[in-house]
Amino acid sequence: MKKLFERICVVTLALVLALAPVLSAEAATNYPRRAVELVIPFGAGSASDTFARQYAQIAEKYLGKPINCVNYGGAGTVEGMTYAWGADTEGYTFMEITPSLLIKELMNASDIKFRAEFEPLLKVQNDVQLIGVAANSPFQSFEELKAYALEHPGELKIGGISPGGLDDYIANGFAYTAGFQWTYVPYKAGSEVKAAVLGGELDVYQDKMINFLPMVQSGDIRPLVILSDSVPDIPELAGCVASKEVGIDFTQGSWRGFVIKKGVPQEVKDILIDALKKAYEDPAYKQMEIDQMTNLSVGYMEADDWAVAWDEEYNALHDVFLSLGYIEE
Repeated sequence: MKKLFERICVVTLALVLALAPVLSAEAATNYPRRAVELVIPFGAGSASDTFARQYAQIAEKYLGKPINCVNYGGAGTVEGMTYAWGADTEGYTFMEITPSLLIKELMNASDIKFRAEFEPLLKVQNDVQLIGVAANSPFQSFEELKAYALEHPGELKIGGISPGGLDDYIANGFAYTAGFQWTYVPYKAGSEVKAAVLGGELDVYQDKMINFLPMVQSGDIRPLVILSDSVPDIPELAGCVASKEVGIDFTQGSWRGFVIKKGVPQEVKDILIDALKKAYEDPAYKQMEIDQMTNLSVGYMEADDWAVAWDEEYNALHDVFLSLGYIEE
């Protein structure tokens, strides 16, 4: 009886293995049979929410079925990640991400290890980050600011949203790479950061281009350095330097892309990826990039290259957060 049972198990396993390619191909042939769900692990109305919804409207034209966007913004992206992780592997749920998901893994904020449980589909865009000072600041150039920071470690204050988040990493990662220290002050909202800079509570202002440039145009902020390879041809940035140009190899900004839970058949992923790629080339998306000022840095990256970039960025995050005492070896 035991041997008969073993033979049945072997035959069953062989049949499953033999049918797997057929089932996978059939799933791809019929995919998508219904609407697909895009998980946005951020609150409604946020920049990432707006981007994801606009992109989904473009991509669904090429997918052939609706892409329904759902917000799960609790616990700083952990709620959304948990929801997407709980989906089946038929490919009807995928998720938008930013560097916040890598940070949550590094900070051990969830039992779900992001890179172990998800795989990339397509990275779409980068935000470019700038650093400046209030118009009445004594610092007229980045070199002056850097020289002061080197002579007075930790005295200068720079602000952002939440300790241990992306703003914190950008501010301190830039300083870490440049070889100096300043003090990061967390606030609850970007509006509070702006008010603190203009009110003299903060010495240094950091923000992405679309938020930073209006502050320059209004005369409130003097731009000093853009975290990029070069300075874009924008009149308001005359006199600003690029981090790479002054020997600081740090160009981190936010970025956005799409991932899916591991285990989805490759044939299904290919269909979804194809729709996302076609959306990237669509004129409507190109106009989005112009409107959101994300066309100043090439953000497009396909799955294999993006997976490598995840690991590189995770390691960089680790080094900076370790130096700040946020994590331990």
